[in-house]
Amino acid sequence: MSKREKFFNDLAGENRQAALLMAQVGGMPGELQLVMQTAELDESADGLRPLNSYVVRALGVQEHQLATFGMTVADVQIKDEHPLLYQYNTPPTAVFFKGTPQNIDELTLDIAQAHASTFGPWRHFPEYLNLDQPLATLLGSDGGLVGQMPQPLAERIVKVLEKHGLESKMMIGESEGEKHKNPMVQQAKVMVFGNSYIIAYDYSFDELGKV
Repeated sequence: MSKREKFFNDLAGENRQAALLMAQVGGMPGELQLVMQTAELDESADGLRPLNSYVVRALGVQEHQLATFGMTVADVQIKDEHPLLYQYNTPPTAVFFKGTPQNIDELTLDIAQAHASTFGPWRHFPEYLNLDQPLATLLGSDGGLVGQMPQPLAERIVKVLEKHGLESKMMIGESEGEKHKNPMVQQAKVMVFGNSYIIAYDYSFDELGKV
């Protein structure tokens, strides 16, 4: 069993938890090292019983948010499909519109809802939108750039624009993997635990104090 498999096996049992104890920059460019401990809730002792400690190395880190130091979480996942990854694994897309909506407030609300349905709690409105002027002012200007954004959001916003009787156009670029043509950067992955996450190209696991 690999150390990675052992880490996730630790968490597969009932009443299992993981805690982030420490994070530091690694020895390689773009490397982040996490010290994490797995534990089991011991009801008889009314507390957690430590199981194993691990060093998790995130390689090729693109973005991270660590908000759960010292706190335990019941679920840790590494995913290659997640709203946080749209920015890295889907093509960047510019969205333009032409025309004037009948109700600017309704259009603005629908765009905000499209953003929320795309990203959930992971990206906050109005990220990726054109902020050179207030959105309501832009939408009443008869045309312009709505924003530059990941393709999944662009497709939803185009549907909203068309629903409100506006013309739309998408200009689609290349994703990060397509730009580099390098197998190591084809697909970013996200490690999610509680409100924390790390976006990187690979992860390795070692057990502390054991060979």
